[in-house]
Amino acid sequence: MSGISRIAQKREAVRNPVERSTNQEVWFKDGDQAFLSPVATGNEDDTKLDEIYMYTFKNSDNRWTNRFVDDAVDNTDVPSNIRPSHKFAFWAYVHEIVHPEKRNDSWEELAGPGGRKVFKENVNDFRIIALTFGRSDYIWNQVVDVYNDWGGLDKGVLRVKRTGTGMYDTSYTIAATARASEIPDDKLAAIDDLPSIKGYFLERYGNPASSNGTVSLDGTSSDTKSELF
Repeated sequence: MSGISRIAQKREAVRNPVERSTNQEVWFKDGDQAFLSPVATGNEDDTKLDEIYMYTFKNSDNRWTNRFVDDAVDNTDVPSNIRPSHKFAFWAYVHEIVHPEKRNDSWEELAGPGGRKVFKENVNDFRIIALTFGRSDYIWNQVVDVYNDWGGLDKGVLRVKRTGTGMYDTSYTIAATARASEIPDDKLAAIDDLPSIKGYFLERYGNPASSNGTVSLDGTSSDTKSELF
């Protein structure tokens, strides 16, 4: 529960924003599958997993814009007919992302199922996975199943895969794997320094002047709504 001091600090942060952090979210495209080790536990006191609300709309420059919904953020310029999307997000150590198409020269070509070519992007760093809850919460329920099976989300490696290209034909599967990949020892100390989910989204999408446009999964800027929240 926020007290006077905490709210005042948040308001001051919006009036005097610090330099934006680099984009640390994974933006999935059709056929992409990420292998990752959640650092969020899923427990009640875990701030590395949270729900978020986000407006997506075109600003005065006709660019798609993400705007975080929070008491500390001025959203008076959001069109009245726009409703915020509702997502959950969590921090994870992403080992790699396997793509069906090569969109970056640095990605490694591999032989996929049936000899089909796939392309591996070695990430090996902390990223945020943000997903909708899905119809009847089917995506969220997959996370809950893993949590119940493992006794915590940070007990192994997950595979997250997107299938589909549009708003109505896209689905996600989240499954536990038998993979034993671990977070490197030299990265473990950085976990405590990761901001809370809401802290990250407040910093990155809380300032109207800095929230126009996004960064896609392959690191390029994007103005298409399909890349946004």
